Amino acid sequence: MKEEQVLYRQDAPPESVWAGKKVFPTWDDWDQELQDVKAMFARLDGFSGRLMDSPTVLAEWMGLTDEISKRVRRLGAFARFASTVDSSDEGAKSAIGQAAGLNAAYDALISFAVPEMMADEEKLVKWGKEEPELQLFAHFFDNLIRQSEHLRSAEVEELLSMLSEPFGSVNQTFTELVNTDLAFENAVDSNDNHYPIKQSTLSSSLESPDRQRRKTAWENYSDGYLSMQNTLAANYIAWIKQQVFLARTRGYSSVLEMRLSPFNVPLEMFHNLIDTFVGNLPVWHNYWDVKRRALGVDQIHPYDIWAPIGKTPPVVTYPQAVEWICDALAPMGEGYVSITRKGALEDRWVDWAPNVEKRQGAASWRRYLMPPWIFMSFNDSLFALSTLAHELGHSLHTYLASENQPEVYFGYGSLSSTVAETASNFHQVLSRAYLRELKKDDPDFMIAMAEEAMDNFHRYFFIMPTLARFEFEVFSRAEQGKPLTTSIFNQIMQEKFAEGYGDTLADDPQRTGITWATFLHLYMPFYTFQYSIGISAAHGAGEKVLAGEPNAVENYLSFLKAGGSRYTMDLFNLAGVDMSSPAPVNSAFKVMEGNIKVIEDLLG
Repeated sequence: MKEEQVLYRQDAPPESVWAGKKVFPTWDDWDQELQDVKAMFARLDGFSGRLMDSPTVLAEWMGLTDEISKRVRRLGAFARFASTVDSSDEGAKSAIGQAAGLNAAYDALISFAVPEMMADEEKLVKWGKEEPELQLFAHFFDNLIRQSEHLRSAEVEELLSMLSEPFGSVNQTFTELVNTDLAFENAVDSNDNHYPIKQSTLSSSLESPDRQRRKTAWENYSDGYLSMQNTLAANYIAWIKQQVFLARTRGYSSVLEMRLSPFNVPLEMFHNLIDTFVGNLPVWHNYWDVKRRALGVDQIHPYDIWAPIGKTPPVVTYPQAVEWICDALAPMGEGYVSITRKGALEDRWVDWAPNVEKRQGAASWRRYLMPPWIFMSFNDSLFALSTLAHELGHSLHTYLASENQPEVYFGYGSLSSTVAETASNFHQVLSRAYLRELKKDDPDFMIAMAEEAMDNFHRYFFIMPTLARFEFEVFSRAEQGKPLTTSIFNQIMQEKFAEGYGDTLADDPQRTGITWATFLHLYMPFYTFQYSIGISAAHGAGEKVLAGEPNAVENYLSFLKAGGSRYTMDLFNLAGVDMSSPAPVNSAFKVMEGNIKVIEDLLG
């Protein structure tokens, strides 16, 4: 028996680690910035009761809060990213708490502003249209007025702002529990070799050609969460109750409405997606059977979903992945490509070594005044290349939006996740098209490409809408005053996956039922379904660029640069995609069916 060696943070190659020290060389420097930002709060004094005195006063307020907001949000984002890539960083953990307190204090200080602006809507609209120094904020003002029925008094708004810090502790509790305290038994392959299961190393075992290794990895990972299921459920129930409280306080009919209304996203977008997904479940049932036959097994199980079909999966190093992604992005223009290449290599935007202390998954950080950093665990596979392309799509969106928009149109608070996930998936669409052409005469590579595409569809076009169906049911129960317990969560999750697996995949209901506890996404209500919308819109926009349609590139760049300066449906129209109907979602399922056929044809 031998045990696979794992990489610890201290041994990660320098080029694989984010360049955070360029922003804050030490935690003392971070603390100094914290003190400097606190000192800036005094500049907010004297505005209360005066905002609507003149356009000049309001413009001064908008400029000042734009400047302070950037620095407040940056402090929190830096601390969270540092803890994400290194869960043992005690300085980062301390900083997260300090940043949360700063953020809550700042939000409370400025909480009077919106109610005060809304006291004279007519004047606000007039200034936004006619005053040059305020025209940039016309959309912001319009959105405030549109949501005025959900605005509360200055005193209540201040109280709600102060609640953000204690409410945020639920999210942090989940993060600490699953990334620091939760331990898993090793995966064991058919030769009795042992492979440590960590959040950052799980995928290597799930993607192994050794079925015993896959099986033990999936089972031991699930069992780890099952051992903490009651604690995780209690934490999630607290989160659900918080969201229901906020929705009711602001007069929304549901948490779903509270989530989508600020971006003017119609509720029909959610229901269209879910209905279309359920209607296309037979496509997934067919895929499970195709994969079963490709693997040569009598029954396919959940731990086989990530199994490689090809016998010789390509090895793709990080530098090679960057070069292929940049080549794929050539239609977007040299300026776009050079930003991507420099960020991924020279500027070290990406923390990519799969060290033990790193959190599971991947993400791109979206904040002003610092690079759009990415964390991921790159394992020299096509799957890792695709993940890198996805996150670089987020980062280029961040880069271009921050270069062209003020803070109020930049952060995720002003930009719907459907738009954000379009930018990320767009990169994957172009990367796959490029690599299919580059490697069209290499059957092994083509199989690997189809597998990678299906892996991406599985995560974002199967798991995420399944989680969204789970969310809708549990939030509906909470809103109706029905009980929520660990067993109820598990039962709902089992039922949703059972529909998705059909009769072609042999499920393990108990372990599948704990899936809800493994996703941080559920602490961002109804984020999950927006991945599926993003994939659908990305294919629509990407196909226009690849076809060389007139103005397709320019329109898509305008979509990225706009940030949140328009409503979501208008942004999609800017990119040339109509997301008001289920048609783009159905088209994405057709793309998925094409990948399934490639696998069938290549493997006979």
